[in-house]
This record gives sequence, C-alpha cells and structure tokens, in this order.
Amino acid sequence: MIMPADAAPPLSSAEQLRYARHLGLPEIGLDGQHKLRQASVLVIGAGGLGAPALLYLAAAGVGRLGIIDPDQVELSNLQRQILYDTDACGRAKVEAARDRLLALNPHLQIDAYPEAFALANAARLIAAYDVIIEGSDRFAAKYLVNDACVLAGKPYIGASIRAFSGMLAVYAAPDGPCYRCLFPAMPAPETVPSCAQAGVLGTVPGLFGVLQAHEALKLILGIGEPLIGALLKIDLLTMRFQKLRLPCDPGCPLCGESPTIHTLSEAAFVCAASADQPDAALPWLSVEASRQRPTLRWVDIRTPAEFAAGHIPGAIHAPLDQIEDWAAQVGPHDHLLLYCQRGGRTVQAYHRLQSTLQGRVSLLRGGYEAWLQGMSAALPP
Repeated sequence: MIMPADAAPPLSSAEQLRYARHLGLPEIGLDGQHKLRQASVLVIGAGGLGAPALLYLAAAGVGRLGIIDPDQVELSNLQRQILYDTDACGRAKVEAARDRLLALNPHLQIDAYPEAFALANAARLIAAYDVIIEGSDRFAAKYLVNDACVLAGKPYIGASIRAFSGMLAVYAAPDGPCYRCLFPAMPAPETVPSCAQAGVLGTVPGLFGVLQAHEALKLILGIGEPLIGALLKIDLLTMRFQKLRLPCDPGCPLCGESPTIHTLSEAAFVCAASADQPDAALPWLSVEASRQRPTLRWVDIRTPAEFAAGHIPGAIHAPLDQIEDWAAQVGPHDHLLLYCQRGGRTVQAYHRLQSTLQGRVSLLRGGYEAWLQGMSAALPP
C-alpha cells in the first residue's frame, strides 16, 4: 500500500541528488519519487529480461524489489544478463543480483527468493507486491504468473523474446486483457524453442527488459499510456515497431464473461523434460561416462550455424529437423549419443527415433555446454 506523499518520510540530501533528474520532471517530481520509494515490484526470473529491468527499477528508486529465480549464474548468461560479472559464475542469481543492486542503490529493500516460481508460492508472492514483471523463459511459468495475477487483481508486465524480436504488454490490469486473452492455452513444450535452442542477440532482452521496467514505472507513477489493451511487437533487425490492439476476450477461460478457471492448478503447468530438469527415465550419459564408451557415435542435432560455430570433435552433424531421414541410414549395430546445446532438443530426437533405433540411442546430459565446461575445467589456470 503506497502512503500519501505528505505522510512519507522526506528525501535525504543524498536521495535528492540521486533522483535530481526525476525531481525536475513535472510528471514525477517529489510526489512521484515518494510513490516510487513506497512501491514494490516482484521480478520473476533474473535472466535476460529480469537483469536489465532490475537495474533500472533499482536506479529509479523503487523502494522494495523482490527477485525470484532458482538458477546460478553461468558463463553463457553473461552475453545478455548484464546484472552479473564473470566472478559471479556459480553463485545463486538472486544473491548476486541483490549485492549488485544494493551497490547501485543502498536505499532499497531487496527480497531474494532462490527458488522457482511455482504453485506452492505463487499466490503468496503475488499478494506481497504492487506490480509484477514476468521474465520467465518457460511457458508454464508465464501461465502461472498470469493466472495468479488475475486472481489477485495485480497487474504485470509480460514479455517474450526470440532471436532478434519480441513482444510486450501489460496484463491483468483493471479492465484490461490477460495473457489467456491472447493465448488461451499453453502450447506443447516441444513446439517452443528456448533461447538455448534458438539463440538470441544480447541486446534484444536488454531492450525488452528496460521496456518492462519503464511500463512498471508508468503504472506506479500513474503517468502516460501504459500498454494496457495493446501489444507492442518489435523486430530489431528491421527496426519495425508495431503497436497492436489487444482487447479483452469475452470467451477467455480466466477473465472472460463465463470463466472456467477459478483457482490455481498445478496440473495445467506440467512441462516436458527440459535441459535443467531432464527426465530420469531417459538414457542420459554424462560427459565423463560417454568418454568411457569409445564405440558410441556422437551425433550433433543442432542447427548448421551452431555446428559451424563449434562442435565436439568427430561428431556427426544431423540437424533435428532431418534426424529421421538421417537415422534411416544408420547401421544395424551402431549406438548413437545425441547432443544439442543443453539437452532439451535431444529429448525430442529420442522420441522420434525410439521406434526405429530402440535401445541404441543415448543422450548427453547437459549437451554441448557440459562438454565445453569439462574442457574448460581441464585447462590449466
């Protein structure tokens, strides 16, 4: 609950200097800066989107920030997640983020949650903050955030990115649409590539994360025209910006005229196996275990661009979209070890090949990145 500006503690001299460029704007001024200091924002996902969003929210003086993310900082994050540096690799993202944000602005309260946003904590976390920023890379989390925000009456800013483009909107605001108005049901996980599969130029999540922070500040300050009932799409290769109308759907199962979703449900958010949570029932092999089996044929199922950029020496290249045709030529006694960037795509390939190569296909746990990490660890310091 944001207290009236006249009841808020006065800004210190240091705060007046820090926020001088805000105080000089008639749309913000002292009252607006008090609103920012009394506001709270929960950022779900401290990755490519959440990292720049957090930096700008902290710099703007949003008084309380919540960060939820279960992951540790990895070297492959640093191409786009500018909140972290090389020395942070191996640390919990939320802890590294908290230290960096407090170094930027010590006047803040930072709540760090080193866990996944899930059914068990969704309602509690959403209820504790004024505005939510959704920066997850998993559709399951996107739908859970949406449903929890609609049921709690809390607005959130959601973004999705891929390669060189993305889209952004404010969802679950009063009289505005929700994410299910745009996408009523979650797509099959195997149809949606992650950043590890499709790749992304680092500046793309940077721009969209900043725009998420910008929309959050507008909501807190009550200024401008937030993206409520509108969808912003940006293609950064052509620099084409499109602002499309996004109306409420009367038939929406969550916020429509006759909703069928009234409570959060875990069953709706079951995901297929991912690189970080591999299906234990599948024939995974670690890099070390794979090296103990010299008869395995290593098969790289990534795209031609990924393969050309670097691959395991001696590996055969058989892109995922051609894997079934390629497998028809495999000898009757060949045993294959499939790998992609992190492991997710090999699950798809395994299911495609299971009937024809049953018992002769293994999957590299952690994919090419795990192999690279092993090579890096073997080098002298």
